[in-house]
This record gives sequence, structure tokens and C-alpha cells, in this order.
Amino acid sequence: MLVKNQITSIQHASNVCADVEGFDFENYTAQDIAKVRALWLQHGVIRFRRANITDAQQVAFSAHFGEFVIHPKQLQEGGHPTHPEILVISNAMKDGKPSGAMGNSEATWHTDTWFYEKPPAGAILRAIEVPESGGDTYFLSTYSAYETLPRHLEQAVAGRQIFFQNVYDKTGKLRLGQTEPCSEDFREWKGIVHPLVRSHGETGRKALYLGGTSQGAWIVGMPLDESTDLLAQLWDHTTSTDEVFVQQWNVGDIMMWDNRCTMHRRDSFDPQSIRIMHRTTTAGERPV
Repeated sequence: MLVKNQITSIQHASNVCADVEGFDFENYTAQDIAKVRALWLQHGVIRFRRANITDAQQVAFSAHFGEFVIHPKQLQEGGHPTHPEILVISNAMKDGKPSGAMGNSEATWHTDTWFYEKPPAGAILRAIEVPESGGDTYFLSTYSAYETLPRHLEQAVAGRQIFFQNVYDKTGKLRLGQTEPCSEDFREWKGIVHPLVRSHGETGRKALYLGGTSQGAWIVGMPLDESTDLLAQLWDHTTSTDEVFVQQWNVGDIMMWDNRCTMHRRDSFDPQSIRIMHRTTTAGERPV
């Protein structure tokens, strides 16, 4: 009789990520999924090294963690030909057109689709092809960002809400379905309001919620110059931490992060190199 491997985890020194070992993507039980979920909620980011699974297996695994969310890029250049649940992140060209989203440029610190009413709970990203160098992904904990706030900043954010415009993306391009605003004051544009400190829907822990940029963000009810200054302090505090996990990709690696308590970014890489990732995204609750 074969003995099933025990699922174990090894926490990284950054305190942000843990490697999960012993999970079989071809043969797992509800108890196995419950163990993975517990590790995901505990660490915020988990990694399966060189898993080498199929697209169908990724979709099947992801479905255990919530309903799928269609990322905006999937409606543009990042759609998958046979699995609509998958966002293709790629700089490869096909017939003179991008075969996926995001190209080879840097992606700065962000929480995924922070401009949604209900941002996703999490994402699962799998490496299909990786460059020899560059394209690393970095993760930090927004639990830690909140819990390490100096007293004066903790008091400054208490009970505050933050407005994010959702007309333009971080590159200045109009988001899909949006039109040029009439006002020059972004606070009058279409957008969404979320708590500046959110409570995680499953763990109850508090996390700082900065979205993806301080541009087009405003702490509601605060004079704009004061809001800009406070956001700059919060961004500096959050992103200057030493507790950052750096994922240097190998083909088959899978990163799974909790979007409710982490931020991530990506390095740029040589455009002559090819980097292809397949991502699934799961639904979350409205931040409170």
C-alpha cells in the first residue's frame, strides 16, 4: 500500500512566504486542500517549486479557493485560447501581436485590482517559460505594514477611507470601458472608496490598504496636500521593509498569494528574452 506524502511547509526567512512540499496536484483530498488553505492564510504567500502541472490542473486546483475573477487584461491581450479562467502574462509575439499581457516592463508595488468594488482574494501564478535573468517577483506583507506603523501614523489612519480613481491605469491609459473625465480634479472622477486599514475576511487581522499607486488616491475628507503627504509616508513605510520575499522563477514554479494582506511587484527583463506565466484569480469580499 502506497503511503501518501505528508504536506509540510518551510517558512522563508523573510517571514512572507513558505514553501509547500508533499502536495500532489494529480491526487489530492479535501483535507489536503484545507491544509493548503490554512498555510495560505497563515503565510500570505506560498510556493510550490517546479510543480510542472497542466493548465487544466491549475484551473481545477484554483477552483477550490473561490469563484474565478476575470482580470481586465483577459478581456484584451491576455486571454487564454482554451481556458478562459487563465490570464496569460507574456511578452512573446504571435503574428505580430502580443500573445499575452504586461510585456517585459517593470510592475511596481501593488495589490491586484484595488480599484474594484470587490478586489480578488488571491491569485495563483505558474511559470511556463522564464528568462535567464530579470522578471523576479517580490512580495511583502501588509499585515506587517500595519502592525509596524509608528504610533503617530497608526493614529492618522484610524477610521480613514481611501478613494481610488478607476478611470486611468498606472501607465496613464484609459481603463477598458472608461471615457475621458470632464474635471481636472481626480477626486471627482469615477472611482471606489475602501478602508485605509482593512480587516481580512477570513483571519480578521488588520492590514494597510494602499492599492497600487498614490497617484489618483485620496484619503477621504482630508485636504489634498495633507493626504498626499500622509500617503507618501505610508508608501515609504510599507515598501522600505526588509521583510520582502524575492521569487526567482524556475519553470513549473507556482506562487499563490493572498491579495488581502500582501503587495507584490515585478522586475523588468530583457525584451529579447521570453517570459510566460499563467495566472488564475479568485474572488474576494468588499474590504471592510
